[in-house]
Amino acid sequence: MDVVYFVVLVGALVFVHELGHFVLAKAFGVKVLRFSVGFGPRIAGFEASGTEYVLAAIPLGGYVKLLGDTPHDVVRDSEKEQSLNAQPVWRRVLIVAAGPAMNLLFPLLLFFLVHLGDGLQTPATVGTVFPDRPADGVLLPGDRVLAVDGDSIETFDELRRLVRASPHEPLELTVERDGATHELVLTPAATHRALELGRSEEVGRLGIDPYHRLAVVGVHHGSAAHQAGLRTFDRIVAVDGEPVDRWIDLVKALEGRRGAVPLTYLRGERLDLGGLAHLEVHRPRVANVRAPSGGGALPLRAGLEPCELYVREVISGSAEARLGIRPGDRLVSLNGRPLRIWAGYLAALEAEPERTHELTWRREGELHRGELRLPRDRGVTEAGLPFERIRVGLRPWLPARSEPLVETPNRIVHAATRAVERTGEMLSLTFYSVVRLLQGELSVDSLGGPLTIFDAAGDAAREGATNYLVLMAFISVNLAVLNLLPIPLLDGGHLLFYLIEVVTRRKVPAKLRSRAALAGLILLIALTLLAVKNDLTRAFGRDGPPPVEAEE
Repeated sequence: MDVVYFVVLVGALVFVHELGHFVLAKAFGVKVLRFSVGFGPRIAGFEASGTEYVLAAIPLGGYVKLLGDTPHDVVRDSEKEQSLNAQPVWRRVLIVAAGPAMNLLFPLLLFFLVHLGDGLQTPATVGTVFPDRPADGVLLPGDRVLAVDGDSIETFDELRRLVRASPHEPLELTVERDGATHELVLTPAATHRALELGRSEEVGRLGIDPYHRLAVVGVHHGSAAHQAGLRTFDRIVAVDGEPVDRWIDLVKALEGRRGAVPLTYLRGERLDLGGLAHLEVHRPRVANVRAPSGGGALPLRAGLEPCELYVREVISGSAEARLGIRPGDRLVSLNGRPLRIWAGYLAALEAEPERTHELTWRREGELHRGELRLPRDRGVTEAGLPFERIRVGLRPWLPARSEPLVETPNRIVHAATRAVERTGEMLSLTFYSVVRLLQGELSVDSLGGPLTIFDAAGDAAREGATNYLVLMAFISVNLAVLNLLPIPLLDGGHLLFYLIEVVTRRKVPAKLRSRAALAGLILLIALTLLAVKNDLTRAFGRDGPPPVEAEE
């Protein structure tokens, strides 16, 4: 079946590319001798209006043969006006450029179809507010953003797009909170968003996401909640019999409570099925929590907080394990600054990867301190892209969910907008990949050939039609960019000759074009062999993950 997926993918892209040349040639009256999908022996075909339409045996390309498109074509006097060589240079440019142009338009159609199916989306409701960001202290979890600068919005995707496009620009937000409407002005902070291949872009951020933390608790040792039997990572599911789900639901349910409050919670228990398997079963229990009187919210007085900064897992052999951190410990501060959420901890580490950090954590009511210097992982991904990242040896548990999904407003506009965005992202990535390759910053091992496409087509098709169409769009963009490279035999090589013709006001001599074509053929064969070698290396030459170099 993988063969079918591969043939359909390559055949569709070749057909679209050659269709561009074909349509423009026909429109300008240039005679098309042959339209071939594939190379090699003819499998099937027919002839109509002077054009031979061919399906060839090797589905790795294709071509459109135009009258007079090579220097050695013999053109009868009666057909000279129909030859490509007789056309004004601007027409030849358009005919040649139509192939890559179609490969850029085709992803727009594919992504439009993909996102036309986005029937439901996350609503524009605040789930988490990140500390030390513009929204901190202004927006609250549960706030629903109704409009930005007077324009109504319904989804978080719309809100994110407007915020990203407005760094340093004040935005007037219409927010619904507890049934009341508020007008708030926030200025997104300018943030450099890291992209592939060492690229970055400046985007605006408010410091919010749409995901609510569930009512999974961290419990202070010796607190009222601890004495009642609650432990860190227990999930509260009801307060006095009333169901709760999110942390903000738990806080609201505890407001104004007096005396002992029955909290129903779930705690995982591991069951050993005779050594064959292990199951984790969550059984409901009830804890009667009596918080001491005083100021502040009841959860805090009872010794309850979100489990955000409690350590769920410590990777064996990690820097954190050597420092003595254990599961259940609560991270308190980093470099003297209190920690409020896990994302803030990661951001602080990534901001200063070379630094030796001073970490404070709490265990059973006692504070511990130590110096933490994280190793860095360096290596090359399976796609040949270099990477460098810090190696964090702690894992939290951050169960979360968004508000119930809402219908996508104006689905056609949404699909068209996302199609343009995603095609632009792929075009940028492909262009910079070529640039980095020419600069020597990207290994030639990243080049993929037919075997890579064969494997990717099969994998994507098995994952679903959406992934298959996305892969087709990505390869189509790659085909467009690569065809525009100024290499003879490619469309970019022809366009280079036409540019020289415009500048010198005379056509490039046939002998020079023939020699350039031979050089281009040799280069393309060499690149193809290199890509096939890379394919074979990926398939048979490496059993484990890509090499990684760790630096302390």
